[in-house]
Amino acid sequence: MKKIIQWLKGPKSDFILFVIFLVLLNIAGHKAFLRFDLTAPKSYSLSKASKSLVKNLDSPLSVRVFFSDNLPSTYSSVSQYVKDILVEYKGAANKNFSVSYMDMSKPENEELARNLGIQQVQIQEIKNNEVGLKNVYMGIAVTYGDSIEIMNPVQTSDGFEFNLTTKMSKMVSVADTLAGLAKNEKISLTLYLSDELKQLGISGAEEAEKIIRSAFDNVNKQNLDRLEYKTVSPSAEDVEALSAKYGIQTVAYKDRGVAKKAALGLVLEHGEKSYALPLEVQRSFFGYAIGGLEDVETTLTEGLHSLLSSTKAIGYITGHGEVDHTSEDGAVNFEALISGLYELKDIDLNSDNIPAGMNSIIINGPKMDFTEEELYKIDQFLLRGGNVMLFIDGVVDDGRNQSYGIGNFVANDVNIERLLTKYGIARGKNMIMDKNCLKDMNPQYGELTYYWVPTIHKKQLAKKCVITNNLGYVYLLQSGSLDPAVAKENKNIKVTELAKSSPEAWIQESGITLHPLYITPPADAASFAQYDLALLLEGKFDSAFDEAPAASADESLVTSSFVKSSVMPGKLFVASSSAITTRQVIDENGKSPVSMFLMNVVDYLNGNEDLCTMRTKSLSVNNLTIKSTVAANFWKFFNSFGIAIFVVIAGLIVWRLRNARRHAINKKYNPDDTRTITK
Repeated sequence: MKKIIQWLKGPKSDFILFVIFLVLLNIAGHKAFLRFDLTAPKSYSLSKASKSLVKNLDSPLSVRVFFSDNLPSTYSSVSQYVKDILVEYKGAANKNFSVSYMDMSKPENEELARNLGIQQVQIQEIKNNEVGLKNVYMGIAVTYGDSIEIMNPVQTSDGFEFNLTTKMSKMVSVADTLAGLAKNEKISLTLYLSDELKQLGISGAEEAEKIIRSAFDNVNKQNLDRLEYKTVSPSAEDVEALSAKYGIQTVAYKDRGVAKKAALGLVLEHGEKSYALPLEVQRSFFGYAIGGLEDVETTLTEGLHSLLSSTKAIGYITGHGEVDHTSEDGAVNFEALISGLYELKDIDLNSDNIPAGMNSIIINGPKMDFTEEELYKIDQFLLRGGNVMLFIDGVVDDGRNQSYGIGNFVANDVNIERLLTKYGIARGKNMIMDKNCLKDMNPQYGELTYYWVPTIHKKQLAKKCVITNNLGYVYLLQSGSLDPAVAKENKNIKVTELAKSSPEAWIQESGITLHPLYITPPADAASFAQYDLALLLEGKFDSAFDEAPAASADESLVTSSFVKSSVMPGKLFVASSSAITTRQVIDENGKSPVSMFLMNVVDYLNGNEDLCTMRTKSLSVNNLTIKSTVAANFWKFFNSFGIAIFVVIAGLIVWRLRNARRHAINKKYNPDDTRTITK
């Protein structure tokens, strides 16, 4: 025993004890481990919204992962990310949350995946220096009660947490709403299909009812059997009324020379709320056919979620030449992106007040003046704690010269500037051109430089604001200049400069063209400067009015609720371009950086800051800001070989220093040692 104790105390036991310590440490770590997320955007950590959702589940919610094994490296990283983030969900959840990983080598799991609607996807695989195609499973099924939602395919980690959390949140919201309905209360699904459409020989008209009935049965089973279905063939007299009420399609035709109308539509309705599903007659090479039948079950499920979800209403100001949010050439994609959580409601301030309970309004590209009463309503809304999202162009195209896209741009003198000036923002009636901008190769002209589409890189975005801190770049095309100098002096207002141009930008006030061949940057270096393009003001504002606008002279009783300074903190977002809300930069799926930027602004103004971080935490949009080809090649080779070379050099230096130290010690304490070779 004494020998063992002496051995433990001696130096001979150090290595063995160290190995035992590592083994015990690994065993302890396997049972109780800690995770550290060292990524800048916290890509592997859950947001508060996700944690709160799974922590407060009242009923079982299960996530089943259908991923094939031996995926190529590009997709195996996605599979690993999904597993890592689901570990975080599991750690934050209560007992009602569960995760299962399905072994896709088993035939029964493949059959289950197909029954759930998860299909194989074809991916590219490089093997033995040959490029081939491989069919794999990369899907997820989420089950809550009788409801099942599918995520298929999951081919990127970007936005995964946002998509999963919002999907689970909608499922819980819908299930809770359905469970809260009265015993005999139902949600109605009505197919409006005029019999005349069948007689006209429109393809799909005969089969439509059977297809929709089958989809209804499946969706109804998944939603506690709380839906009811009926088919209506509206009379000619009812067609216009139904179209006005629900927005369904009317079909005009002639019968023996007499003009008549039929109707087609699929409408979900609950109480005073209704939702028209995409179902309409479309023209193709083979004649007319009913479109929307091919995936009606999915659209029915999505429509049910939209109908029952607790969406916030956002006012969309109209009547001053604003961008139309329902037009294909307007902001239709912008509306579609935010429609999951928000609903745009048109407001004509000339005749309507901003409804009580509405938290936010959008003013998108006004070109005509507001009345005093309209400006007053906007001002008082902000001072009472409302949120205003303003897109204001510095210049507008008067439409007089459209050849070659040149246009004829004139100063935008809309009088909403009166409010901005009072709040401390000076607006330039110009367009910012920037050397750091979008560039494209043209087969005829070579590289084209679009100076009016500045590329706002990460270093030009606000680093400490959740709206922009995870974005790599955005395109803020056709922007004017903004100056918040006066607002910064107001101690009651916090000013965040969300986006700036590069220092190589210049102002164009006249002779503006949007043709890359006709634009030449200034020769004078003093012409270049950096300009604010998007701002966020938060806090308490002072009114732009000294008193409420005078009432009519014949009023016998005059009342006033005028507020001179903010009673509640408000938020004002100002972007110097309305073009950023259009299809030019906003895609249908919300994957473009500008889409992310605007959705983050909407969420932030409406108190959903957690969604901003969740949406962009793994966004792969970080562009190189290096301009020189030589510099780009240098950093390319440095990243490939530089670190290895530095390790070798560091090793040689350490080796030489150790040798020098050894020689110095020998020379000092044993100078006569003949085994040491000296030069």
